[in-house]
Amino acid sequence: MAWLITLGLAFGIAFLQTWMKLVSRQPPPGRKHALKKDDLLFWIDWTVTAAVAFAVSLISAIIKNKVPPLETAFGAIGVLVLGLTIMPFGFRLVSYDDHGELKSWWWVLGSNLFALGFLSYAVMTGVKIYA
Repeated sequence: MAWLITLGLAFGIAFLQTWMKLVSRQPPPGRKHALKKDDLLFWIDWTVTAAVAFAVSLISAIIKNKVPPLETAFGAIGVLVLGLTIMPFGFRLVSYDDHGELKSWWWVLGSNLFALGFLSYAVMTGVKIYA
């Protein structure tokens, strides 16, 4: 159930972000909208949301004198390191061409799915800590 809630929230937020970008930008001449491929990259938001969720979960556990399982804590730290340091630089190096354009839609899909995994793990970690 937690995974379904995560999916619903992630896609709801992605939809609202896209909607806000769509209606708030003036389209260039000859186009109906000003959206680009980059506007469909939600991995940054989802990774940051996962990082905040991990931090809140671990702080909450400490306040409640709960000790999270060691693998949960190390998993959270690993996701934070990977998602907040390695992924942004790696994404920039492999997914953009020399002109600063995304190489393909597969990079959009792959990066979003990767970050959705982070977010799902963050929710499951929170569930383990609060349960």
